[in-house]
Amino acid sequence: MDIEHCWEKVFGPGRSLTYRKGQPMILKGSPRGSVLRVVEGWALVTDPHPDGSRTFLELRGRGQLLGETSVLSGGRRNADVTAVCRTTVRVVDGDRFIAELRRNDVLVGMLLRAQEMHRTANMRAGLRSFGVVHGLSRLLLDLAGTAGEPQVEGIPQKVLAYALGVTPRTLYEAVAELERRGALSTRWPVIGITDEAVLRQLAHSDE
Repeated sequence: MDIEHCWEKVFGPGRSLTYRKGQPMILKGSPRGSVLRVVEGWALVTDPHPDGSRTFLELRGRGQLLGETSVLSGGRRNADVTAVCRTTVRVVDGDRFIAELRRNDVLVGMLLRAQEMHRTANMRAGLRSFGVVHGLSRLLLDLAGTAGEPQVEGIPQKVLAYALGVTPRTLYEAVAELERRGALSTRWPVIGITDEAVLRQLAHSDE
């Protein structure tokens, strides 16, 4: 069965919400509630600390879920989620989400695969330990895969820099290097992948 069709059966009856850039979508520590599925835009997931600092976890985009972990566990929200740009989601009540999972083994399998992808995604696999060009290449390939097209649109430079643990200036220089190598064509906030083979080579190289 088509994945999109399966999730549409769950989220179709839900309501649509749109968040503006920078608007909180989920707050860590809040009670379990609804599950959100991204229709358009990007959500930044971070772990806030008492001293005001934050740990970057990942970026989630089209077709990906938000808030499902706490709904499944029954616990409180375990991270902050903020809209990176204008972001639209479909929202269903947590109890309905669980009920649909219980009725459909295919959905359970898809959810387990999605959660495994979140755990092993490039954004959470130590991007900051790679060289900047290497890490940026991996990140852009991952984000383009989520977007379902050879470009990444709507993510500000400062958010990509934050994900990589570098300054915006360093990110700019890495983007310029990828453009020089013919891998990208950039007109912020749109990054087009012009040569995926080159980008993949750089993603798996040691620079």
